[in-house]
Amino acid sequence: MFNPAFSSAAMFARKNIMPVTNPDKPGNSIHHPAAKAARIFCDSATRSDIEPLLRAGLINGITTNPTLLKKAGAKSWANAKEIMKDLCALLQPYPVSLELTELTEDKMVEQAQELAVLGTNSVIKVPAGGYPAVVPGGDPFTGFKVVRKLWESGVRTNVTLVFNTTQAFWAANAGATYISPFLGRVPDYINKNDNPAKAAGNSLYSIGDKGFVAGDSVANSEYVAAGGEIKDAGARLIFEIATVFANYQITTEILAASIRNPVQLTECMLAGADILTVPAPVLQTVANHPLSDEGMRGFLEDSKAFSG
Repeated sequence: MFNPAFSSAAMFARKNIMPVTNPDKPGNSIHHPAAKAARIFCDSATRSDIEPLLRAGLINGITTNPTLLKKAGAKSWANAKEIMKDLCALLQPYPVSLELTELTEDKMVEQAQELAVLGTNSVIKVPAGGYPAVVPGGDPFTGFKVVRKLWESGVRTNVTLVFNTTQAFWAANAGATYISPFLGRVPDYINKNDNPAKAAGNSLYSIGDKGFVAGDSVANSEYVAAGGEIKDAGARLIFEIATVFANYQITTEILAASIRNPVQLTECMLAGADILTVPAPVLQTVANHPLSDEGMRGFLEDSKAFSG
């Protein structure tokens, strides 16, 4: 099981300088008991998924991407923009992350400005890296350069496809409002790519006793890749980023993404995530527990003594 160290004094100090997430209501004499709790976003672009969760007070933001927009019915870029504008209006004033589809710096900045005007609560999603993999001769620092330009022009950003603390740190330095570590994909990668002859996690971290040589891997720290059970590697990544951000009092918010089940929500909060972005099907299960079902059946049966 995931077993993080106790939160450091630095992590507590960082939380004190972060914004209030659950403000008090005017006229209510009871202060909100979770003023700085982790926020919950819904990872969806489908209004019928989002609206009931919003009305119930279960979410205070959403994240979208082209795949989710297509699932929501978008058949063209113009259609996708209509859906995004509608979602910004629905979620106001809560943030709505809108992902870029362009891949070169100038076009990404231009498209970001196009999306930023869809709502005052819009946040532009910018991939951290991977540009040379999809653009011949692509600049590996494209994402960070775009984030810097958008920060300078007052546009909020969410740096996505983050898989190690280095990417998270440089995104924060560039001016990112949020960074999105994809915790679920980290153990997926290890399980798929590890060399079974080496220690678990070797596909992301492997350095021999004689020092780094060709063929070794340093995509992540040893703590994340090989510091425990493979299934907990994503939660270890969140904790590592949270610790570094606390050490330097970085207020870029850590938005844990690629969450697969309700237990991972708890693990991310233990690890220090500021925000959890969760698929609607997972959010719909957060009130469920077999003992709750059992208890309610007992209460219902006993209450029959007071009927009639």
